[in-house]
Amino acid sequence: MLLFVSISQAATNIEQLLESANNVRTSDPSKFSLILKELKNKSKQLTKQQNYYLNYLKAYQLTFIGKALEAIPIFQSILASNDANISIKFRARLTIINIYAIEQNWTDGLSQLSTLLTELPQISKLETYLSGLTITAVFYNQIGQYSLGLKYAELLFNKSPQGRNLCVASMLIIESKLHLKLLGNNKTIQQAINTCANESIAVNFMRSYIAKFNLENNRPLEVINSLTPYLTEIEATKYPRLIVEIYTSLAQAYWLQNDLENTQKFAFKSKLVGENIKTTQAVVTAYKLLYQVAKKRNKYQMALMYNEIYSKLDKTYINEIKAKHLAFQLAEHKAIEQKNRIDLLNEKNNLLTTEQELIKTNAENTRLIIMVLALTLLVLLFWGIRLLKAHKRIKELAEYDSLTGIFNRGHFTQVAKNALRYCQSAEQELSLIMFDLDHFKKINDNYGHACGDWALKQTVEACKSIGRQNDIFARLGGEEFCILLTSCDKHTAMQRAQACRQAIANINTADSGFDYTITASFGVTDTKSSSFELEKLLADADSAAYDAKRGGRNQVSLFQPNMQTTLKLV
Repeated sequence: MLLFVSISQAATNIEQLLESANNVRTSDPSKFSLILKELKNKSKQLTKQQNYYLNYLKAYQLTFIGKALEAIPIFQSILASNDANISIKFRARLTIINIYAIEQNWTDGLSQLSTLLTELPQISKLETYLSGLTITAVFYNQIGQYSLGLKYAELLFNKSPQGRNLCVASMLIIESKLHLKLLGNNKTIQQAINTCANESIAVNFMRSYIAKFNLENNRPLEVINSLTPYLTEIEATKYPRLIVEIYTSLAQAYWLQNDLENTQKFAFKSKLVGENIKTTQAVVTAYKLLYQVAKKRNKYQMALMYNEIYSKLDKTYINEIKAKHLAFQLAEHKAIEQKNRIDLLNEKNNLLTTEQELIKTNAENTRLIIMVLALTLLVLLFWGIRLLKAHKRIKELAEYDSLTGIFNRGHFTQVAKNALRYCQSAEQELSLIMFDLDHFKKINDNYGHACGDWALKQTVEACKSIGRQNDIFARLGGEEFCILLTSCDKHTAMQRAQACRQAIANINTADSGFDYTITASFGVTDTKSSSFELEKLLADADSAAYDAKRGGRNQVSLFQPNMQTTLKLV
């Protein structure tokens, strides 16, 4: 009896520790860390579900201290498990979506969000359910899909009885309506501010929305009068994204008032605070205002400097918006494709159901025919499955390189032409990197083809580890490779090529059983230099790569049309 009580008390104590850790994970990081250490010491006493809960809290701690990349595999292992309960999986998915949003990995974020929305109706705990609605509305607003953001923010508002969730819902609704041009007056925003009386960041974000609304309606004096009294409170939050919004709104208002001194003052403050978030719209606008003030004061050298920074940041900001739009289009396309597959399966299921009903109505004298038909159906199904597997295998062989797992030349040509057509119609830049391994024949001759295959696979893994999800990576043949970069200018492509070159040179060949060095020579070009013709891009990149080899190998060369030399990075 005493043993039973002791075990029961231990289990209760662990549950209490887990809940206590969960409750303080954001409000008291030090206490959170201490509780996690205590739980780790009691790891042998934890049940399987408690272990999943502890792993979730560990991953959350890594995310909180800025080690999101280390946290992602832990979250993914929870999502991949067959026996973790739906609540823990849902919370893991919530956090991983938030990580993808911070990293601007919109494609993977949308994929996870799609799954989360199918799981949402299964969540019984109200607080977890509301968190799902919150992250959905926030993610859609961040990716620029404000109609969807408004839909889930209003659902959150209607489901939230009171407190912080109601405040967050109000803020998200105002943000969505502002971008959708649905705000009629400031009264709606003031009501939302009253809902968030104790949430300083949320309240002041909504004040920034009022400022934007007034700026759009050419009321600069109202912007100044509505924001200036709260500057100390806003600066005390130490939240850069909020502070740059307020500073830039004030700078814009003073510019409309022709007050150059205060325009420069607040635009410069916004620039300083936004040093680590330069591609946000508020910081981009701040650089534009600094350029305009310098120009108006005839300080042309300073104006030129600010204009160059502004132009570069504005271009990056526009490219990010396009990337979000493209990611959402791809996600919609996948959703439509999945729906079509489901509809097709439903049609097949309906057909099978009809056949079964017909079988039931047949008389005894038709049973033999039914058995023959059933046998025929099984044979057809058997061969259908075999044909499906064979088709899948043939498709893989037709599209992917069997050794490295990346696109082969034939499939690369097809995908690359589609990407070129899209970028040309969307007026986006596109760059091409070609490279091949230096003295690869010597590796095969000296250490054998198995070692050569190992080197090729390691080369691909090294380049993939620093690439983007939407890069088009292919093996053109032998030791020759190609990377097509959409929405990417040649300078960024040169940096990517240099990173790949360094990664290849850093490959530790000891694991292959031999000691040697792997290097590669790179050639880079873009559509501005080589047009939107794939053959021309390949030829020019190949020419630049050949120039890199002639220049001593293990370097990156940029194709320069109508010039005898190319820009090289070693």
